[in-house]
Amino acid sequence: MGIQLNGIRWLIASVVVAGIVFLAETLLEPGAGGTLTIVMALFLGIAEGAIVLMAGAELSDGHWHRPLLSRAASLQFVIPAAGLLFLVNIPQLGIYPWTHVPGTWLTTKLFIVRHLIMIALVFLVARTFLAGAMRGDRRARVWAVIYVILFMAHLSMIGIEWFMSIEQPWFSTLFGAFVAVSAFLTGICTLALVIFPWRSRADAPSKLVQKSIGGLIFGFATFWAYFYFSQLIVIWYGNIPEEASYLARRIGYHTPYWLVARLVFAMVWMVPFAVLLRRKNKTIPAVTSALALVVISGVVLQYWLMLAPVTVVSIPLLLIELGLMALLTASIVRSHESLLHVADPVPGEGAVAATGH
Repeated sequence: MGIQLNGIRWLIASVVVAGIVFLAETLLEPGAGGTLTIVMALFLGIAEGAIVLMAGAELSDGHWHRPLLSRAASLQFVIPAAGLLFLVNIPQLGIYPWTHVPGTWLTTKLFIVRHLIMIALVFLVARTFLAGAMRGDRRARVWAVIYVILFMAHLSMIGIEWFMSIEQPWFSTLFGAFVAVSAFLTGICTLALVIFPWRSRADAPSKLVQKSIGGLIFGFATFWAYFYFSQLIVIWYGNIPEEASYLARRIGYHTPYWLVARLVFAMVWMVPFAVLLRRKNKTIPAVTSALALVVISGVVLQYWLMLAPVTVVSIPLLLIELGLMALLTASIVRSHESLLHVADPVPGEGAVAATGH
């Protein structure tokens, strides 16, 4: 069965992971680099994206998500774990040009303070919403609205301040929303992996959850492609040097990154779109889980592509940190009953009405 995490064990595990990451960063990337930024953005997006899907389901009065709610709720514990990584990452902030020439908003102290506050606020609101949702409290809808707003604000901040500001003064007004959509998509894909153990279940509610997640991957991969193309078409064909330079450095045929840029587009949109066009594939757990891994890997490459042309990103260190956080996240989801003090719901409980939605 393995070790079940409770409140204390989860905290210890998070501190241990942060400590190992600190040692790895010191040994493998002693100078300033962007590796940990990618890992933090990915796992904050996974946790917050999965929870925002639950918030959307609550607000739309959907019942399909009820069997999945406790497992998705356990992902809230990934948020403070990523917050510990943010503390570890503070010495790496030298990768940003504004740390050397600070402005009014982008200063090192303000950057640290506002992101720590935002991580804490998102965690507290998520915790309040999820506790109410699992009790069936109608007031959970109010907290769901607040959480959705915070999700967009936080992930947009991450996109703008963690990724876009490294190329200051270059900017794109869609950049923050693009990262938020990417995060939401990784959250959906993570839930596809979470329900993979249900592949042998034949009950209607479990099948409905599987079909819903498959459809959401299809839809939001296409939504991601819309944001990708919207930025590309305006900037690239506008052909203004100070705007196009960012894309030229990453997708132009003269750069070493052009293949990666095309892989990102293929992995996050083309492959899931082509496979999930067939309706039956949305209901096959092995297919949706494999696609989820492809999409999440594509988003990792996307974040890498945002940073690698201008700062150091150690691939061995990236793999180590991704592996550690993936192991912690899997342990948290597996321990959802002991962490949340709830019983695993009967597949059909609270979801019978879902067959009509």
